[in-house]
Amino acid sequence: MIDLDAVQRLKVLDGELLVVPENTEQEGMEQLAEALHFLTPGCKVIIVRGPLEKMDVGAMNKLGWYRA
Repeated sequence: MIDLDAVQRLKVLDGELLVVPENTEQEGMEQLAEALHFLTPGCKVIIVRGPLEKMDVGAMNKLGWYRA
């Protein structure tokens, strides 16, 4: 199960990155994705287990992440 109290943002907009607690199981992440799809059809988000480190654009590019 996902700890909903630990989710950092619940008003989700298209294109956002959601960081869930690092102990969140894959099933919980899938349930969150399904619920978001139900609540906001067509909204696309990225769900990752945290914590995340701050990276500059160069570091993200080396990992294959590109800003649009």
